[in-house]
Amino acid sequence: MRLYYLSKMKNLVHQTKQAFYFSLGFYFLAFILWWLQFSLAYVLMSVALLLSLIWIFLVLREIMLSTKVTNIERLLLIIFIIFGNIVAGIAYFFFMREKVIGSPIKK
Repeated sequence: MRLYYLSKMKNLVHQTKQAFYFSLGFYFLAFILWWLQFSLAYVLMSVALLLSLIWIFLVLREIMLSTKVTNIERLLLIIFIIFGNIVAGIAYFFFMREKVIGSPIKK
């Protein structure tokens, strides 16, 4: 059963990072449009928040299914991801994800 979940986790590796990048893009675009005082900025911010929820859910799933981290590390990562949002996402994807997944990510 555990092997089944690990194989499913590998299928979502790229989707998790894509959701994060789309979220960053929408935040950036929404901020620029807000700065230029376009009303569309609020709609884009809502989309960015929805995408943030998606990638946070996917990252939490990766962390919970990982066999490479201890329970204390798992708890700290979960708290960090939930409360850190974009900053935590940047730190996770560039510095911590390789340890959680357990293998280098091919780019």
